[in-house]
Amino acid sequence: MPGEPEIDGELVGPRPGEGLIVAPGLMEWRAYPPEYVLDDSTISTLTLRVTVVEPSELGAPEAAVWAGFQRTSPVMLSPFLSLTFTQVVGRARATARVAVVEDSGSIVAFLPFELSANRTGIPIGWPMNDLQGFIGSDIRFDARSVARKAGLRGWRFDHAPAEQAVLAPHHYRGTEVHCPVIGLSQGYDAYLEAAGLVTGRAVRKRRAQRRAVEREIGGLSLDWSSSDPAHMRLMMDWKSGKYQASREFFSDRSAVQIMEELAATHNADCTGVLNVLSAGDRPVAVHFGIMGTQGLCWWFPTYDREMGRFSPGIILVMAVAEEAAARDIPSIDLGYGQDSWKFSLATRSYAVAGGGVWATPFEAAARSLYRRLVYESPLREWAGRLRVKRQARAARVLDPTGREN
Repeated sequence: MPGEPEIDGELVGPRPGEGLIVAPGLMEWRAYPPEYVLDDSTISTLTLRVTVVEPSELGAPEAAVWAGFQRTSPVMLSPFLSLTFTQVVGRARATARVAVVEDSGSIVAFLPFELSANRTGIPIGWPMNDLQGFIGSDIRFDARSVARKAGLRGWRFDHAPAEQAVLAPHHYRGTEVHCPVIGLSQGYDAYLEAAGLVTGRAVRKRRAQRRAVEREIGGLSLDWSSSDPAHMRLMMDWKSGKYQASREFFSDRSAVQIMEELAATHNADCTGVLNVLSAGDRPVAVHFGIMGTQGLCWWFPTYDREMGRFSPGIILVMAVAEEAAARDIPSIDLGYGQDSWKFSLATRSYAVAGGGVWATPFEAAARSLYRRLVYESPLREWAGRLRVKRQARAARVLDPTGREN
């Protein structure tokens, strides 16, 4: 989600040790088993052919192959990995490309990317793409050869499915995190039970907040998919009012064009959904997301700051989850952001990681050295701990209004 990922220098994915929240019973951290160790000789680099095209050049035959590749894994069915998403980005950005990877005349993978400075590829639709990677079969090949034959110095990614064996050797240390997911396949009541949201202090607090907003403002209602352009503008205004990064993001005309086209898109692999929660006639929270065959991806949520005391953001999530279950939508993917509220609502998760595929060993070694010196040095870790201590000390001195205690 904009404002969360950064590709600055060689920062891809979270820095080692930062922003990782482990929810007991939800997340399993694991080392890669032997089968994840890539044997680059599986497909000879001599028979590997890579053709770089614009997304619009892919026709019905390629679309059918792409869709088949997506069906190889539930995670791969994310709308961020869909051909529709790639082609929408392609219509908004002239830098959008797709590397078509073939072996012996058969397509084995696609790699959607955007061209950046110095022949370096970045994720398609960055920074608004929450999931990136190869869309391909389970055949193994050398990702470095793909980058080299695509004419790239390398391809950087910040959130690729950890299950992709072809990228496992190219993950940066400490970047693996889990994306929490709300499971709704058994219905809303079963979800509440599985997530432990039937009773408890937090549950009682949320119910009290819901009653309070209905008493003071008006009855709550959810518009599942608003087509009103004013609601999209409202979402952008509220989001921009809170985050500087969002203001910069929405000043990019191509990003706004992508969102507007997705909002009007209703394809099976990628559908735009604009959820609007209202109290009476007053919108109090808005979310714009995209949906694929496996469920909804939580993407751009925001709410009226004047209503903050009612926690309208959480009320919106729960209202959307209830309506999604009623529509037989199996899940809501809450994305890679490591916010505690996400894990408190989730029932499962999947792993993603950041990294870079560099075309030559020299380039890979140089990037590795740069990352160790800039992001993984003991001095940086010491400075980070000192900054946290200073912030904690300041928080003890000042109350929320900024006045000294």
